[in-house]
Amino acid sequence: MRAYSAYHFTIFPIDKIEIVSAWLSTFSFESFVQHDNGISAYIPADQAPVNLLEDCLAIPFTGIELSGNVETMAGQNWNAIWEAQFHPISVAHWTVRASFHKPATTQNELIIDPQMSFGTGHHATTQLMFEQLIKLDCKRASVLDVGTGTGVLAILAKKLGAATVLGIDIEDWCVENAKENALKNDVLDISFSNDGVGSFTSSFDILLANINRNVLCEHIPQYATMLSKDGVLLLSGFHYDDIVVLRDLALKHGLRLDAKAEKEGWVCLKFII
Repeated sequence: MRAYSAYHFTIFPIDKIEIVSAWLSTFSFESFVQHDNGISAYIPADQAPVNLLEDCLAIPFTGIELSGNVETMAGQNWNAIWEAQFHPISVAHWTVRASFHKPATTQNELIIDPQMSFGTGHHATTQLMFEQLIKLDCKRASVLDVGTGTGVLAILAKKLGAATVLGIDIEDWCVENAKENALKNDVLDISFSNDGVGSFTSSFDILLANINRNVLCEHIPQYATMLSKDGVLLLSGFHYDDIVVLRDLALKHGLRLDAKAEKEGWVCLKFII
């Protein structure tokens, strides 16, 4: 499994956390986790620039004190950690829980056992994508989930009646974890792979991408060509200040903003073509 570097930032005053989060999202971090005194940002250790910490601390805003340190985490299975920290969550009439939790009392549930703390449903961006996806008509749709992680959104799409679902991720352990989670939910016909976005020649009715602003900006031109007529693109993994950049880029490539949702400073945008 890949080693990660965790950049732990302390913010003062803490009520400036959304500004700091937006600033950090301009760098190449893959994921963020808020804590009582600030925020932690994660990036594969072999992708972290030499001066990344110094660049992050050079925040261009007055009235904010930002300090930080770096922790390198060897590749490992994170299940033991998450069994102590992972609690079921509910979104509408769905519950996302781990296999070691009691069955849900809601109408529907997904069983997700994470290997890393990304894509469990706990992060605001995953919840936003979840909320928007259950509003769509997925019956008989073709769905591509980019950066599938634990596979939670891909599995949900299949449970909602999608005809075909593909989930892709650059990490081998994510693909394996997604396959394991699909089996736990009695979903046998999702294809998970390490294929890149450029590997597909077919079009999709629904495309999901919960990644980060930098990757989304790189991929939006391709996403636009991959959507079928009247297709839907759901994007998350970025902050409020990133909306204009992503909206304008999407518009340039023939996509129209149809809906916007926010949670804890994070945003999900729905585009149609």
